[in-house]
Amino acid sequence: MADVPDQHALCALAPAMCLLLPSLIDFLTQGDNVLLETTRFGKINYKKQEIVWMTRGILGFEKFRRYVIISAEDQEPFKWLQSIDNGSLAFLIIDPLYFRPDYAVEVNPRDLTMLGAANFPDITIFVMVTIPPGHPEKMSANLQAPVALNRQTLLAAQLILGESAYSTRHSIFKDIEKKLASVPV
Repeated sequence: MADVPDQHALCALAPAMCLLLPSLIDFLTQGDNVLLETTRFGKINYKKQEIVWMTRGILGFEKFRRYVIISAEDQEPFKWLQSIDNGSLAFLIIDPLYFRPDYAVEVNPRDLTMLGAANFPDITIFVMVTIPPGHPEKMSANLQAPVALNRQTLLAAQLILGESAYSTRHSIFKDIEKKLASVPV
């Protein structure tokens, strides 16, 4: 097992590291397979190599930095971004190209560097979906704040698009309904 560095010494050297330090210590001291108790999925197993590290926390949830992506065949094209720092926190996500083929995001060079990406093709973009209880027809996606994920490094960040025509509540129900109707069974 790796030696765990002294937390106070590291914080004195690099104050920014203090935010990620508890997660890093957990990461170094856990085995390869980890069991997580979640409120939405019950107990799930994941491997340390599957952890998505948010370089900047999700708006409003900045202190939660480690996630796993959960896919279920019966829920495609949706996936879940499940926090491993808080078993009751999960975000419904989707590839925006599924319902909006013209969706385009410019990732600036600083963000590419933060994600450890050489260029944009290394990045997968997801958007968060909201489904009001009892009203799936009012489902919407936040196109203004996509999550960029480097598939190689599993570093991710929520990007806040400045000057953009995209909405934080883009209605997607009819787009997805049409897309699913065109898929052969």
